[in-house]
Amino acid sequence: MIKFGKKVEESVGLDIGTYSIKVTSVKNESGEKVLTGYNIKKFPLDKKEVNVEQLIEETLEEIDLHPETVNLAISGPEVIVRFINLPVMSREQLQNALVFEAEKYIPFNVNEVVLDFLILGDAPETGQMRVLLAAAKRQPIESMVNTIKKLDIIVNVLDINAFAMFNAFTASNPPPEEKGAAFLDLGHSQTDVLIATGKQPSFMRQIQIGGKDVTDAICRALSIPADKAEECKLNPGEENKETVLRATASVLDDLAQEVHLSFGYFENRYNKPVSDIYCSGGMVYQEGIVEYLKEKLGVEVKKWNPVSNMKISEFLSREDIDSVASQLPISIGLALRG
Repeated sequence: MIKFGKKVEESVGLDIGTYSIKVTSVKNESGEKVLTGYNIKKFPLDKKEVNVEQLIEETLEEIDLHPETVNLAISGPEVIVRFINLPVMSREQLQNALVFEAEKYIPFNVNEVVLDFLILGDAPETGQMRVLLAAAKRQPIESMVNTIKKLDIIVNVLDINAFAMFNAFTASNPPPEEKGAAFLDLGHSQTDVLIATGKQPSFMRQIQIGGKDVTDAICRALSIPADKAEECKLNPGEENKETVLRATASVLDDLAQEVHLSFGYFENRYNKPVSDIYCSGGMVYQEGIVEYLKEKLGVEVKKWNPVSNMKISEFLSREDIDSVASQLPISIGLALRG
């Protein structure tokens, strides 16, 4: 997590995805975090090019939100996260050695990326420590920050999607016990996977399979355009139900296989099984998704609500928020960064 500014009284998390923009505002009231506003705005499917700046402005205007600063998250192929072991050293020493160490672990030119790290603690090997190393291409970050600047808003914190999601979970739920717990954010263009032991992240991966692939599969199966396929995902009707289920299963099988590989890597490295899976993201609203993943993965899969244990403003409807909450963990996790 890169922090540019200072702590603010009302913190705003802005999750700019490939299908929609999600925004959440959180205020600190008497030491308690209170959710004070939220909005979700979908990108128009009928347009090849989208004016992201305008959509962000509309997303904020619709809930009368005018922040001076926002917290953002990045994701995608331009982002690399590695969990590595290094000789024990101070934070200052690691900061100085970071560029040289990063060259060994990331496939990008270190002169073209933004680097950050987090010391996680001692490694099992004597004299070693575990370090989370994150690298992101500089150009997409600068483009996103400049888009926000055009709205006279300053970027306060820059995080990574999976870590923002995990922050939302740990802020309002008891941390998983000292066993492997996986968090899957089933997004439109990709699935973010984070596996944690207790409160500490131990593995993170981005799988380039998401809701768009389900939409495309339904498009092919029913010979319908994307907007109709999006409708069919949630409301297939009896005449299309079996076809939609088969099309969805073909995508979920590929996703489950990749998730299995991730679990295998974690279990081999840490000698712990993944015992629980917590799902969020827009895909969880499609009937049968969570149940199918549970069957394929052989692990308990739970759809979780990031606001279930949060206090909300008296001006918001708990029922309305709950109906869309699984789409909000990243923006909530960002807002909770302060």
